Order: sequence, then C-alpha cells, then structure tokens
Amino acid sequence: MAKPLISGETGRLLRKYRMLYLFMLPGLAILLTFAYLPMGGLVMVFQQYDPVSGFFGSEWVGFANFRRVFSSPVFSRALRNTIVISGLKLLIGFPMPILFSLMLNELRMQRFKKTIQTIVYIPNFVSWVIVAGVWYSLLSSEGVVNQVLMNLGVVEEAILFMQRKDLFYPIIIFTDLWKTLGYSTIFYMAAIATIPLEHYEAAMIDGAGRFRQAIHITLPVLSGTIALLFIMAVGGLLNAGFDQLWTMGNLAVRDIADILDTAVLRTLTSGSVNDLSTGAALGMFKSVVGLVLFFLTNWVSQRLVHESLV
Repeated sequence: MAKPLISGETGRLLRKYRMLYLFMLPGLAILLTFAYLPMGGLVMVFQQYDPVSGFFGSEWVGFANFRRVFSSPVFSRALRNTIVISGLKLLIGFPMPILFSLMLNELRMQRFKKTIQTIVYIPNFVSWVIVAGVWYSLLSSEGVVNQVLMNLGVVEEAILFMQRKDLFYPIIIFTDLWKTLGYSTIFYMAAIATIPLEHYEAAMIDGAGRFRQAIHITLPVLSGTIALLFIMAVGGLLNAGFDQLWTMGNLAVRDIADILDTAVLRTLTSGSVNDLSTGAALGMFKSVVGLVLFFLTNWVSQRLVHESLV
C-alpha cells in the first residue's frame, strides 16, 4: 500500500478540510498571478529597460534610476504633497469613523440607526470618477454651492473652488471622508456588537452615564481594532489616494495635487522608453517605504497596546 505524501496531523487536516482548500485554490491562483508573478518585473528598476531587448537583454545600470528619481524636482514635490495629503487624511479622517461609531451606538431606535448607517455607506460604492464629476458640478461657478452663497449674499461673485489652492486640500479631505466614512465605520460597529449588554446594564446600575459608558466600556473594546487599522493606515501613508487625486486634480492645482502615484503614471505614460525604468524605481521606493512604516508602526503598537498584525 502506497504511503501518503503528507502524513501525520497535517495530512489529517488536509483530508478533513479538503473541500475548503479546493475553494481556496482560485483565490490563491489569482493572488499568485496578479500579485506575486509581476514582481519579477522589478528587475527593470536596475536596468535601462528596453521592451525590444526584454529583461534579459536590457542594459544593467544598477542604482542609476534611483539617482535619477531622487534628483528630479518632480519627485520632491510629489513626495511632499503625498505626505501632506496622507497626513491630513490620517489626522482628520482616521478618528472620524471612531467618533461616528460611538454616536451610532448611542442610538436606541434600531431602524433609524440602520438607516443612518446605510446612508453613509452608500458613497463607498460610487467610483471616484463619478464622485469627482458630482463635486465638480456642485462646486463649479454655476453650481449649487455658488448659487446658494450668492443668493444669501455671502459672496458677490462665484468662487472657483477646484482651482483655488487654499481650498483644494479641504475639499480633498472632505470628499474622502464623505466617501469612506461609512465603510470604515463597519469595522468599529462589528467590534461594538461583540460587547455584552450586561456590561452596559452593570455600568448603569453603578451610576455611569452614556459618556462614561462609551469611555470605559466601548472604547477599551475598540482599542484592538483601532490599533490594527492604524497600523494599516500608517503603512499606507504614501498612498494618498490615486483615484481621487487623478480625477479631482487639474492644472491649476497640480503643484499641490501631484502625488507619487500620479507622478509614476505620468512618467510611465510620457512616451519615452527610458522613463519606464524611472517610473518603476519611483514605484519601488514608495513600496519599500510603506513596508518599513508598516513594520515600524506594528512594533510600536505591540509595545504600547500589545496589538499587532505580525
């Protein structure tokens, strides 16, 4: 009788859950094909890549592409804009779902509570192309916002919201929060749902009001979820929101709207073959920095609140 390839406890578990592993295979195949297999193309970062010669025939230039990236004025501008926009989103956008979840948890009418949650969740399903079109229409010189302001006498002439640099960042932060608030709230509401009602009842008996219940019961339960989501948010600090900035940016505000992702795409589509390796080097820099930030934040979280992802 032939001996099984995998024996022992591992083989028993594989046989027991074989149908679940079969269901996993399509997702694993997609992950390998579209996430890990393309990583072989990173070799072009160290080459003067030529599509005709391919990876094996292109000239090897070492770190020359990185030196070209770091010396480019576009890189310094894009890096600064990326950090500023991501920092503002992290500072303003990260706490808002937590506060909104605490407010939702205080609603006692379940139907009203679910209605509010559904309404704020709907924008998550709308693409940034449509969102940009909607807000451009609302904030245009003949849009609803300008018409209301002029009719109320707040302003005498229309404000070019999307062309003003002093208003662009507030609009970006507001629209990002408007679109993502509902989705981010789901994680916190799921954690709140695990809290037994007996905890709140005991706190009420001890004389704790709604505010003290939120501080001493709800927030401690959310601390683990907050820590994990914060690690992921800091790890993606250089992801300032490509879809949003690409669709809502324009020539008038390019100096403050051009981020690393848009700079990479603009470099790769510039029409020059030599820019392929430069764009790949810029993308690799972004990925490496994000990985370092992820592990650094994960280490800090493990030390401070004993929560980590790895």
